[in-house]
Amino acid sequence: MQHRFKSILGAVVVALLALAGSSFGQTAPQIDWNKVNSEALDYFRTYLRFDTTNPPSNTAAAIAYLKSILDKEGIATETFESKPGMVTLVARIPGPADVKPLLLMSHADVVPAVGANWTHKPFSADIADGYVWARGSIDNKAHGIMALMTILALKRNHVELKRGVEMMVNPDEEAGGENGATWMVKNHWDAIDPAFAFNEGGEGAPDWLGLKGITFTVAVSEKRVNWLHVTVRGKGGHGSVPKPDNPNLILINALHRLLEKQPPIRITKIFADAMESIAPLEPSPASFQLAHLDQPDVAEAAMTGVLSPYEIQALMRDTISLTMLNSGVKVNVVPTVAEAGLDCRLLPGTDAGAFMKRLRDLLGPGDFTIDYIQRPDDAPPSPTSGEAWDAIKRVVASDFKDARVVPWMTTGGTDSRVIRDKGVPAYGFVPVILGEGEISRIHGDDERLSVDNLNRGIKATYDLTIDLCAAQK
Repeated sequence: MQHRFKSILGAVVVALLALAGSSFGQTAPQIDWNKVNSEALDYFRTYLRFDTTNPPSNTAAAIAYLKSILDKEGIATETFESKPGMVTLVARIPGPADVKPLLLMSHADVVPAVGANWTHKPFSADIADGYVWARGSIDNKAHGIMALMTILALKRNHVELKRGVEMMVNPDEEAGGENGATWMVKNHWDAIDPAFAFNEGGEGAPDWLGLKGITFTVAVSEKRVNWLHVTVRGKGGHGSVPKPDNPNLILINALHRLLEKQPPIRITKIFADAMESIAPLEPSPASFQLAHLDQPDVAEAAMTGVLSPYEIQALMRDTISLTMLNSGVKVNVVPTVAEAGLDCRLLPGTDAGAFMKRLRDLLGPGDFTIDYIQRPDDAPPSPTSGEAWDAIKRVVASDFKDARVVPWMTTGGTDSRVIRDKGVPAYGFVPVILGEGEISRIHGDDERLSVDNLNRGIKATYDLTIDLCAAQK
């Protein structure tokens, strides 16, 4: 009798819990991740086969493909065309009207690839050795598929939302975004208007700066793009007669003065906070150095040891890189004009006017013209506390064993800056783990992403969205 009573009571409790789940909220639905991953891999490979090289950043066909998948599921979509072929997609699952949504951002355009240098053709999306090989596989089409599968899973599982979810896939990021995210913010902000956004710019790295385990460097800011075109004019003539007014000579000497010494070290608060957070995990003397970078000569000492990687040192100063040279039409003709392209990146807080004055002074005398290709912005950093940041930390802790989160700043520019410039927190967080061998392939030959990384990224993106947007977990 007692056993029968307990059985009945247990059945009643189960029924009440089920009723409560349907009446007062919901638990996260059980998802067949093997099925999701198989579907996503097909979408990913097809998406990669669209040649969206920038220039010309023609994303129309790729966007139409993504839109067709969403349309079949009855998910609301809109497209926006800034220039012929430059198409942006916005898809959304709405939440309460008085709560701003979460935005999952990615870009569809990719940088050029020289196919002859690749093991697999850049737009074939071949699978080999557990990887998908293609231009854009990391930068940045995988992140778009992670957002796509998250949107699909929310819709299919009828997840009740306390906050809406939207994804935006845009063109032109690789050329500065003027006809992509920047254009959307200027002309169609009402189509997104999020509470916060997640974008490219940060991922997990094994043994980062010598630390054991996985460190996720989540971008809360980025160096400010300051692209310049330098032109110098001289006197042309016959190549057999060397003269000091040769514009090539003037330009070479000027660039030598400019590049001989990079701007001085300046430790930003973002960098100092990140280094201080990992200092206790480092051995001596690195532990002391990282915790005291503001003291005289400590940063210089660290740069010979724990902070020796060039990509780290680029975050400790404004930088100037010579990336383009153009001059001359024939070997025996001295040209009248010589040109250079400079990729300058400014730290947050750098006075752009003072930087330009220093640059002009170092170029020295000569008939120089300096034109902006892209001017630096003044977007504020995103906060390292609050709802979105805390959700990132929870998901990393639950989905990646023994991983840590560090607030970070990127050396390269992303579309996040135009979101931050609107006062909206944007975080560079792609939940994959990339070793140096994979990072070096971005914008290089043989770009690839492991299938395992794609799978873990899809689940973590979904988990992050559930954490922030589901009515009840």
